[in-house]
This record gives sequence, C-alpha cells and structure tokens, in this order.
Amino acid sequence: MFSLSQILVRMQSIGRDTLAVRFGEHKLSWQQLHDEVEQLAGALVAAGLGKGDRVAVLAPNSVLTLQLMFAVPWAGGVFVPINTRLSVREMLEWVADSSAQVVVVADASDEVIAALREGCGDGVVLIHHGDKSAPDGFRSLTSLLAKADALPDQGRCGEDVAALFYTGGTTGRSKGVMLSHAGIILNSLQWCSAVGVTPSDRILVVAPMFHMVGALNAVVGVMLGVEIVILPRFDPKLLLRSIEETKPTKVALVPVMIDAMVRLAANGGYDLSSLRKISYGGSPISERSLENALRVLPDVDFYQIYGQTEGGPTISVLGPQYHVLEGPMSGRLRSAGRPVPLTEVRIVDPAGQPAAPGEVGEICVCGPALSLGYWNQPEATEAVRVGQWRRTGDAGYIDDEGFLYIVDRIKDMIVSGGENVYAAEVENVLYQHPAVSQCAVIGIPSDRWGEQVHAVVHPLPDHDVDADELIAFCRERLAAFKSIRSVDFSRDPLPLSGANKILKRVIRDRYWKDNTAAP
Repeated sequence: MFSLSQILVRMQSIGRDTLAVRFGEHKLSWQQLHDEVEQLAGALVAAGLGKGDRVAVLAPNSVLTLQLMFAVPWAGGVFVPINTRLSVREMLEWVADSSAQVVVVADASDEVIAALREGCGDGVVLIHHGDKSAPDGFRSLTSLLAKADALPDQGRCGEDVAALFYTGGTTGRSKGVMLSHAGIILNSLQWCSAVGVTPSDRILVVAPMFHMVGALNAVVGVMLGVEIVILPRFDPKLLLRSIEETKPTKVALVPVMIDAMVRLAANGGYDLSSLRKISYGGSPISERSLENALRVLPDVDFYQIYGQTEGGPTISVLGPQYHVLEGPMSGRLRSAGRPVPLTEVRIVDPAGQPAAPGEVGEICVCGPALSLGYWNQPEATEAVRVGQWRRTGDAGYIDDEGFLYIVDRIKDMIVSGGENVYAAEVENVLYQHPAVSQCAVIGIPSDRWGEQVHAVVHPLPDHDVDADELIAFCRERLAAFKSIRSVDFSRDPLPLSGANKILKRVIRDRYWKDNTAAP
C-alpha cells in the first residue's frame, strides 16, 4: 500500500550515498536521511507517542521539519504542522483542536514557549529543539535522540491519516483537513504528471512546509529521489543567491514572491540559468507581472496550480504553453487550467445539477486524492460531500475546451500574498471593537499582494475611530497576514439583502469594477 515511509525506504535502497537534502551547509544523503528519520521516530515513541496520535510541529523550514514530516507517520502518528505566522492564541487553538499528544517546537520566541507551556494540557508532551537547553516544561529533542533506538516503520499506509493540514473556515473556526498516505502520494504523482517534474530535476523548497505548497514539493522530491534544497524563509536575495549556488531546476512560489524575485533579478548580477520551472498558486498572476517575469526569465516555464487542501491539494494546472501574451495560445491567463490526470471537475447550479459550458456555478471535484474530511467535524465533512464529489466552495465555469475559470469565492476567502484569509474571522474581530456598527471585509486589488485585506466600516453614532486604530486592534488579535491593511468608512449603513445580510458583491464591485484581474 502507498505510504510516506515507503517512498523514503525506496530511495534509501536505490539512492544511498547520493545527495538528498541541502540546507545551507547541512547536507544529507538518502541513507543518512533514512537513518535519521528512523532515529527521530524512535525518539518520538520513547517520549510517549502512540499509533494514531497527533504531533503538532511548530518550526520554520529546515531539515528537521522535513524529517518530522516523515518520522511522525513512520512512528505511527499524524503530522500536524502549525503555521508559524499565527498569533499565539491561534496556535493554541490548532493544538487543542487536533488533540495533539506531542508538540515539537523549534526556533520559537519566548512568548510562544511560555504560551505553550501554560496553554497545553498536562498530558501533552512538549519537545524543544534548539541550540540552548530546553526551557522549563519541555524535553530536549537532542537528549531524546541520544537515548533513542532506531524504530522500524510502524506500517501506517493507504487510507490511514498521515497529516492534518489546517485551513480557515467561513465561520472563523479552523478545520483540520485529514490527508491520507495514499492521497498524498497519488496527488504527488498527479502533480508530477501535470508539471513535468522528473528524477533529473532539483527542487528548491522556499514556500513554508506548514502549507501544502511547500509540503507537496518536499514529498515529490523524496518520491522521485531528486535533490531537495531547503530555504528557511522567503527572501528574494536569499532565493536568488541559492538558485545561483545550488542550481535548482524547479521552485514553487506565490505571485507576490515571483514579483519580488523578478524585481531584484531584473538588475542582473545573478546566474539563474539552471532554473527551468516555476509553479505558483494562490492567485492568478497579473499580465504585468507575467510580462516582467517572461522578460527577466525567458527560459523558465510557468505553471499555475489551482487547488485546495481538501482537494489533495492539486486540482488543475495551467501549463506554460498558455503563459503567453500573444499568439494562438494567449488569452488563458485568467484560467485555472485543466484538471490533473484522474481528477474530474464539474460545475453545478444551486440545485446541484450540472451546469452548461460557460455557466457559472459551484466547482465540484472528484478523484483519488481527495481528503478524508475534516478532523472531528463530521457535519462539516458531510456538508461538502455529494456522493463521490466534493464541493469546493468556489464559483466558476468551464469553457467549451475544458478550461476552468474561477469567478468568485463562495466562502469569501481572500488570497493575500498566497495566504488564505477568511473574511468572517476578521469581521468577528472587528465587531469586538466598541465603535463598529457594521463591517464587511473583502479583498481589494493589490499589485504586491494580489489581494489586500480591506475593511468597509459603518461606525456607531458618536463614536470616533480611525483606520490606524482599527488596524492596530486587528493586529493585536490576529496573525499579521490576516489583519486588515486598509479601511474605508461609510456614513450610511452597508447595503443589505432581503435576508438582512450585507451585500458584499455590491461593496466588492466598487473596488474591482475597473480591474482586469477581478475575482
């Protein structure tokens, strides 16, 4: 049966002494990666991990993060990556919701360490990895590794849950998306087929591995046995230097990263000749950004990825032949491409019936790599199931040639800099401010972020409040990427539907009316 452990064992048996991972000066062969994963799995079990237990991992990109992605399921557990950009409150909510029995922390601030020590239950094992000794209440991973024996693979595979990747919800409650061993491997194969990555490539992982973008690229690297170059964070200078020095052929980015990279690369001084493929997701790239990227990186093929964690994550791909500004293949830049092999996409009307070509409806997906559902939320899981099909919550249409177009976000999700922001969660915070009578949070056009989180606020009478105060109020309660970046005030009440719901479409259209990249 398919398993994450299986693909690592395969590379240990056929790759052995070839280079597997590079992280700065730290390099590992496939044999070393395999052996250290076995040892790490043994340390986790020695610390109290049992089969099916969840292990929350709060760490930036590193060799350790990659090893934990494989060591946790190797030990029989479920890998639960925590977004390092969350507020402390949100981190604790994810840990609690997953009922994590073990929490592994690396490079965390004193504030986060203290919050985890105070906020996690007595039965939760806290493990710390760092240059300093473990803080009070934490066990040292270095000490655990020194005492642990290598652990044989515990045999989790197939439809067993391998990981929980959390995503926001329209009600503000995050959901843990259950991904199986088989689903992750199958979607990796689908992705490879659509993007054309082969064992001759070298993959650079700069997108965070607490997102499926970074995680899937890392899994693909192990599955194909290609060298994986890991960067701790996105920084355009660091990225360009790494491309020059390590010679990757493939990197996954979001449009805002592409813009920053291209602006710097346009000045010259970097050898980027090794780079052949850039995949990106989160939002379509603007024509201006693409024109700049094609001019600066003329030998690079661009692939737009449409997906969501619940979809495996990859659903459709727009290939490089359509990333052109003129000629017979042009005019597809706003398309999300065609479904990856073995995945079907259809559009349904409000009654659940298939829509005609060109007719807008809800996007539904069917395929072998769909998630198992939401962790401990059976009602939410059933709400998106229609037989073997899954509702995405996105609105779109399919043209006569089978190209998928996204035209709206049913769930009011905002994609800012590649991060998913859910309007309801931000609105819930704004409504806590004493001056706010009504508010609507939407995404507005941004050359830098794709979409910028923006609030339209109708204040209570006789309450003075300015934009800076509301922005600061949000930033105290939410991760920075979720917080509003701008505010407009309305003297009149916000427009309402017959059901007394705020008409966001009316509000949104004011900002997107003259923008060619309108959602």
